[in-house]
Amino acid sequence: MLWFTGQAGWYGRLDPETGDMEVFQASRGTGPSGITVTPDGEIYFSSLAGSYLGAVDRESGEVRVIDPPTSRAGLRRVWSDSDGRLWVSEWFAGQLGMYDPETDAWQEWPLPGDGAMAYSVYVDETDAVWLTDFGANAIVRFDPATESFESFPAESQPAEVRQMLGRPGEVWGAESAADRLIVVRTQP
Repeated sequence: MLWFTGQAGWYGRLDPETGDMEVFQASRGTGPSGITVTPDGEIYFSSLAGSYLGAVDRESGEVRVIDPPTSRAGLRRVWSDSDGRLWVSEWFAGQLGMYDPETDAWQEWPLPGDGAMAYSVYVDETDAVWLTDFGANAIVRFDPATESFESFPAESQPAEVRQMLGRPGEVWGAESAADRLIVVRTQP
């Protein structure tokens, strides 16, 4: 089953075997803009305008709304780590958030510097968390073990990386403002 979001206020699923599609209206209207699956197959999406995390029931399609501790944080993207914890970029708050479904608890960390604007998020094979910060025009790495950030300033002015992905030893981003791809290599 393929799950998707629509920022106009929708989320849905497509069965690739039959072509059947179901679309559901999102809680709080507009805003769904990121989606992830945990290692055990659970589906979650983030809502920018609604400022919540949505836990999707895979059978019924119903959503349980999970609010972050920071009101109106603007959850833009979401990515699961290998333990099923959910890492979210908090656009309006300039923070990284982490929701642990096992404990039903949140943690949040402000990005370094002034005027931070956390856009995309990606968790690599070592469970390091990568974000893009539009305010600093940089890619930022967060180490959950030490709770510390490392910043990698972009060469392009501005870069505006809206989505990231990777493979072992590499983190990739698409600079939408510069029309180019960038890579941060984490292994020699």
